[in-house]
Amino acid sequence: MKQSASKTKKGKIQHLSFYLVMLLCMAMVSVACWFAYSQTKNQLIMELDSAVNSAGDVKVMEMETAIPRNTSPVIDTEPEDETDPEIRSGARPRTEPETEPELETEAVAGIHPLQTAPTEAQPFTQSVAIIDAPETAPETEFQELTETQTEPAFHSTEPACYPLDGEILESFSNGELVKSATTGVWQSHNGIDIAGTLGDAVCAMNAGIVENIENHPLWGVTITIDHQNGIYSRYCNLNTGITVNAGDKVEAGTVIGALGDTADIESAMETHLHFEVLRGEVYLDPIAYIQSTENTANTTTADNAD
Repeated sequence: MKQSASKTKKGKIQHLSFYLVMLLCMAMVSVACWFAYSQTKNQLIMELDSAVNSAGDVKVMEMETAIPRNTSPVIDTEPEDETDPEIRSGARPRTEPETEPELETEAVAGIHPLQTAPTEAQPFTQSVAIIDAPETAPETEFQELTETQTEPAFHSTEPACYPLDGEILESFSNGELVKSATTGVWQSHNGIDIAGTLGDAVCAMNAGIVENIENHPLWGVTITIDHQNGIYSRYCNLNTGITVNAGDKVEAGTVIGALGDTADIESAMETHLHFEVLRGEVYLDPIAYIQSTENTANTTTADNAD
């Protein structure tokens, strides 16, 4: 019994000694790790401080070298011309403005593109583009109409007339977008649509020369008249029974063709004439233009009577 008790006691002492040795080893390892960490931390801090100080010294040296040493102003030693008062007072000599040479322009040929040019008075809007339509500058450059300027700067001495008697189905949109009943696209309407019957006679708005006759892929049979004062008129959706030729002179009210149904771009509407008035390539309100010519003719008649 005594031997077994002593063996048991020895076993407990051995187990306890093992754990004590393990604990002592762990403590030594912890102390060693903490010592190594402290040494490494101090060394890193010292190296970082040294690097920051070195970088600051380099920046200071760069700034010092960037500052010019000689900041004295440059003195112009050239003698002044005492005979020229403008040079003596420090003012720049005057130069004559250069005059731009006048450019020769050609007469407008062909149908004008159905696009509204962007101006300060109206925003830029998309319109249906004319296909295969030649674009050339008119003979004279004119001012564009604004919202407050309804009377054209150039007009015929004779009052203009409507090319067809009928109801106005669609007015001039003045650059604003309207939804097309045919295509469903929002676009500007650059003329007026006058209701009529197939075969109704279509007349020239005013005196002028027939400039172009074509079968347009969108607007159908179309006639363009140059009124020889910067104003052009266009008559779209005609039939093939044209009564004039390109180059013919016409007067206000001269029959130039008949109403048709050839304008595919407005085929969803009832039979009508699509009528446009332009100054160069700027679309005008046809109704306002015709009224302005009537007012001018009445004023001229009154002045002659006096």
